[in-house]
This record gives sequence, C-alpha cells and structure tokens, in this order.
Amino acid sequence: PGPLGPVASTVMKMGCFPLGSVTRPYRSPNDQLTKEVSRLLTTPSQLRDMFTDGLYMAPEGEVHQVSDLIRALPVCVEADKIASNLRREKREPTQEEADKIAKAEALRDVLIQVDAFPALTPAEGADGYVRPALQGTEERLSSLDRKKFA
Repeated sequence: PGPLGPVASTVMKMGCFPLGSVTRPYRSPNDQLTKEVSRLLTTPSQLRDMFTDGLYMAPEGEVHQVSDLIRALPVCVEADKIASNLRREKREPTQEEADKIAKAEALRDVLIQVDAFPALTPAEGADGYVRPALQGTEERLSSLDRKKFA
C-alpha cells in the first residue's frame, strides 16, 4: 500500500465507522464457539439432522459426493476417537480398531478426489484424442519461422 497505507487506513476507518467499535460490532468467533459448533456438526445431534434433513441421499454404492460425505462422517468421527485414545494410552490398535481406522482413511481418500477425472467425456479418454481447439496447432507452429516463444 505504500508509505501512506497506515494513514489511509486510519482515515477510512474514521470515515466509515466514526464511533469506532460501537458502529463496527463485528468480531471473529472465539475458539470456544468454534469448538462447540464443530462438535455439534460432527456428532449426532438435532443441529446436524437439521442440515442433512432435506438432502438427496443416493442409493448405497452409487457415487454421489454429498451422500458419501454424510455416510462417511460417523465412521471418521469414530476412527478419530479411536486414534485419540490410542495416542493417549500409547498403545497399538487391536485388529478391530485398525480395521475401523483403515476404513475411515479409505473413505477419506475417496472423498478428497473431488476434481480427479480421467477424462471428461468418453471421446477424451480415447487414444489419440486432440481437443478441437488444439487441432492443427502443430501444423501452424511448424510453418512459422519462430519455433519457440522465448
């Protein structure tokens, strides 16, 4: 912002909010409120049910990001509790606990692949496919005197 940045900032605040924080009651939420909201959304509660009530749930086995996310949440929360207990008790997981943690990690790995597409259409997946906008590019570049954009 330059050398006048702090001065300009102060003048703007005085012009927009002449009474200071009285007319600017916006504060970021404190950690206690953030933790409480997080707890309400990640554990079975009426608030969480309210958010998931009108959502479309795809049949089991069909790929649908929102449905998969809602189904994965209880599994991941349980696995997180198990992992926390294991760290607190400083012990290795039993086979059942290890299976639950592995299932949660597998669900997480599937859910984070939101923009991973092998091809947008079947034609793009075919060998030798060239996007229409790029067709003829090699011929045009080979006819130019310049071979590089440097």
